[in-house]
Amino acid sequence: MNLFEQIQYSQNWNICFCTLSEEELIANKGIDGVQWLKHPYKDRWFADPFIFSVTEKEIIVFVEELMIEKPKGYLVELIVNRQTKKLINRHVLLELSTHLSYPAYLRYKGRLYVYPENGASGKLNIYEYDAERHTLINPICVLDEALADATILQVGENEFYLIATKAPDVQEKAYLYKAFSPMGPFVSVSEEPVQMNRNCSRPAGNWFKSAHKLFRPAQDCVRGYGRAISIMRVDCLTPFKEQIVFTINPLSFRYNKGIHTINFFHTDKGENIAVLAGYGYLRPILGRIYYSKGVRAVISVMKKIHRTCFPVM
Repeated sequence: MNLFEQIQYSQNWNICFCTLSEEELIANKGIDGVQWLKHPYKDRWFADPFIFSVTEKEIIVFVEELMIEKPKGYLVELIVNRQTKKLINRHVLLELSTHLSYPAYLRYKGRLYVYPENGASGKLNIYEYDAERHTLINPICVLDEALADATILQVGENEFYLIATKAPDVQEKAYLYKAFSPMGPFVSVSEEPVQMNRNCSRPAGNWFKSAHKLFRPAQDCVRGYGRAISIMRVDCLTPFKEQIVFTINPLSFRYNKGIHTINFFHTDKGENIAVLAGYGYLRPILGRIYYSKGVRAVISVMKKIHRTCFPVM
C-alpha cells in the first residue's frame, strides 16, 4: 500500500479498554478515560472485542483481525498487558474461506462456546473453545440464515433469545429468535422485524443489566456503518419493545470516525472492565485533509475537467 492509498484508507479499527461498569455507563450516559491497544502491526487492524479473561497482569480478548490488503476477517485471541495495554501475544482462533467477525461467546454447562458472525456462509455456527490449543472446534449450526452480529441472551435455565440483523438488510432490520438451548435450533419469535431503525437495529455487543433493567447496545449506522453506539433499554422481550436511552460517539482523535461493540467483564475481585472498538483514518491528519469538503470539491472539479478534456471514446 503506497502513501496515497494509506491517506485514502478510512477503516483503521482498534480496540480500547476502560474501567467501567454497566451501572456507571447508564448513570454517566457516556465514557471517559479509555486506553487504546498498543500493537506493532501496520498491515492489519482489530475490532469486535469480547473480553474472555482478566488476571492481575493480563487481559485476554477475542477479536476480529483483518489484513488491510486482504479484506476477509478471521478470529484471534489477544493477550494484552493489563497496565500498559500493549499486545503481548496473539493466537488465531478460527479462519475460514468466508469472512468472520464478532466473536461473541457464552458459558454453558461448564464449557465456553463462541458463535461468531459468518453471514457470508449463510448460517450461524456455535463452536467449543479449546483453551489448550487456542482454537475453536466442533461447530454446530444453530440457525440456517445469513445473520449479522447475532447476540444471545439467557433468560432462564432453558430459555435463550437471540437478536440479529440478516441479509440483505443488515443495518436496519433486527429479528428475534428463541431456543431452549444455545445449541439451537433457534426459531423466529416473529416473522416481522422487532426493530427497523438504522440507528438502533444491528447489535453492538452483549445484552446487559443495570438496576434490574435490561439493556442492549446497538449500532447507529445512519451516517455510515459503525459510526456510533445506541444504548437501548429493553422494556419487554415478547412482544419486543425497546427505546434509545443515549448514544456513545467516537472517543478519540485518531479513531474519530466511529465507535462500536461495547462489552463488560467483572473480575473475581469485583473490578469492572469495558472494551470497545473504534475506527478512523490510517493516516489521521492527512486523511482528514484529503476527505475535507474543500479538498473533495477541488478533486471533483479536477475530475470534471479531465472528463471534458479527455472524453472516453
